[in-house]
Amino acid sequence: MNTLPTVRVFAPEYWGEVGKFKQFYATTHDFNSDTKKAVSGIRGHFDKALKLHALAAKLVPNMSIDNAELQERGATSAANSQEVSAVLEEVFTELYSAIDCASKVVSSIYKRCQRMPDSTRKLFARAVLGEIGNFPDELKAAFVKATWYDELRMLRDELTHSDVGSCRLTQDGKISYIHTGVRRNNTVLVLPDVFAKLDELFTGVNLFLGDVFHFLNQGLGADPVDAFCGFFFGRGYGRKLTIADHIDFNSGVCQSRQWFDNEPDFRCPFAPTCGAYARAAEPHESVAQAEPVAPTEPRDELA
Repeated sequence: MNTLPTVRVFAPEYWGEVGKFKQFYATTHDFNSDTKKAVSGIRGHFDKALKLHALAAKLVPNMSIDNAELQERGATSAANSQEVSAVLEEVFTELYSAIDCASKVVSSIYKRCQRMPDSTRKLFARAVLGEIGNFPDELKAAFVKATWYDELRMLRDELTHSDVGSCRLTQDGKISYIHTGVRRNNTVLVLPDVFAKLDELFTGVNLFLGDVFHFLNQGLGADPVDAFCGFFFGRGYGRKLTIADHIDFNSGVCQSRQWFDNEPDFRCPFAPTCGAYARAAEPHESVAQAEPVAPTEPRDELA
């Protein structure tokens, strides 16, 4: 009886523009190790921000304990509010890290442009002002639309290099956030509804990344790449894949069919309905035999 897990890794329905770029950039761009890590870091930091945001929401009900202590005793340690604040502040910094990684990728691709900086802050400033020579108009437009950037940068700089802020549960059930070290229009930064602000930032960052990488994807070559399908029966299965406007689970050409067709016990569980498997049998397709990947500890990349 097979007790090994079936783990589908190939899930283009979750890629988005950043995920598509990560899958296909290698045939077009020869990035150094730092830029390669930045490509992976974009989605990693954005997903981490989402998880922290959800965690903060789970902690919010505990803030009522602090308010009850204050009413009953006239004082409170605000321990629960501090927990919420600590988690929310990490959401801000993780969102900025996603932008920082994206900026590294853009700077690497367009490093030959006149006045292309190596810092995220300067890249945003110069792109908005049109001070980068031969910088694509489509990318400039994405930076211009990112009107949320300066506020996020100021908050991230303060949280990373200086002091922290605080949260409190208001009478109308909202979570307000104040940071005395960040000033906007010569006044202390106060966010009356910090979760609403974060929703705005998530939307803005997501749209920015989508615009930037949609454009970058248009410049990628059409050479096929190897795509890993998943772990089944303790072995690895893969396919060849070419970039296209629409990619789904049926895209590409199976590269494992030749060996697992001869080993029925290891037949891919998705073979009966997989377009890539059917396409591998077509005479006009070139199919290379793939060796089984040695069993490793599987990870569910769909989480």
